[in-house]
Amino acid sequence: MSAVEELRYGGQIFDAHTHVVDIEHLDLMVRIGERYGVSRSLLIVHGNSIDAIKRRYADHFLYAKYFSGYLLLSGDVDTAIREVETLRSEGYSVAKLHFAPFWRTRNGTLPLNAISDPRLDPFFEALREHDIPVLVHIADPDTYYATRYADTEMFGTKDDHISEFEERMDRTQGLRVQVAHFGAQPESHRLANLGQMFARFPTLHVDTGSARWMARELGRNPEASREFVIQHADRILFGTDCVARTPDVSYYEGRYVTERLLFESLVRDVPLPFNDPDTAGRGGTFINGIGLPDRVLHRLYWENAAVLYELE
Repeated sequence: MSAVEELRYGGQIFDAHTHVVDIEHLDLMVRIGERYGVSRSLLIVHGNSIDAIKRRYADHFLYAKYFSGYLLLSGDVDTAIREVETLRSEGYSVAKLHFAPFWRTRNGTLPLNAISDPRLDPFFEALREHDIPVLVHIADPDTYYATRYADTEMFGTKDDHISEFEERMDRTQGLRVQVAHFGAQPESHRLANLGQMFARFPTLHVDTGSARWMARELGRNPEASREFVIQHADRILFGTDCVARTPDVSYYEGRYVTERLLFESLVRDVPLPFNDPDTAGRGGTFINGIGLPDRVLHRLYWENAAVLYELE
C-alpha cells in the first residue's frame, strides 16, 4: 500500500491557513487542495484586491486582511483602527498579524515585546470590539532560535515571545485568536505550556501550518502528540500555510499529503516529500502519523473552523 492510500478521511476539509502572493497561481493551489479534500479555505491576502478573487471563486474563500506588525509599531495605529472598522464591509472576515524576531534586522529600535507593546492596545481593543477573529504569528521554530536568532540581545528568546503573547491575551480578554503553527509550540517539550494556555484562554485556537514543522515535531513523539490533539480537539484547526506563488504542483501536493498522513495514518518513517532545511545534513525529516480518531479528524478538519469563523 502506498503512503497516499493510507488517507482515510472522506469528509469536508477547511484549510485555515493559506496565502496568495501571485494570483496567477491561485487556480493551481485551489485545484490541488480540492484533490486532497479541501472545499473551503481562509486566504491571507498580501496587497491584492479581493474583488477579482471573489468573482472567480464564489464561496471557496474567507479572506484575512494582512496588518504588518512592523508597520503598526512604526506608523499610525489610528489608520489601522479605521481599517478594522471597515474590514467586514470590504469583504474580509479575519485580521492577520505577523510578529517575528527578524523585524529587528530591519529596525533595531523596535521593541522586543512587540505584540504586548501598549501602543497596540487600542488596535487590539478595536478588533475585540468588532468581534473580528485574529490569525497571528507569534514565534518561530526552536531550530531558528538555535541558529538565525542565536543573538538573544538582538532577537530575544522564544520563551519571551510566547510570554509576550500571553500578556496580550491577558490584556485583551475575549479576543478570538488563532495562533499559527500550533501556537508556535508543536515541539514536545512545549506542549504542556500550550495546554496551560488553552486552559487560561477559552478563545484561543491554533492551526497546524506549516507541514514540515508539524511533521518534524509532532511526529517526533507521535503517541504523545496524538494524546495532546485528542485532549484539545476543540481548539485545533487544520491549516497548511500553502502560498499561491508557484506553478510547481509538487509544492502544494507535498504539503497536503504530508499533513493528511500525519493526522490520519499510522505510517512510520515516510520521507517528507520536500526539503526541510532545518534537518538538512542530519538525515532529513520523516512523517510519523498520529492516527487520530474520525471524530477528532472532523473537528480538526471542519467543525472547529465552522465555529470560529461562523461558517454557514
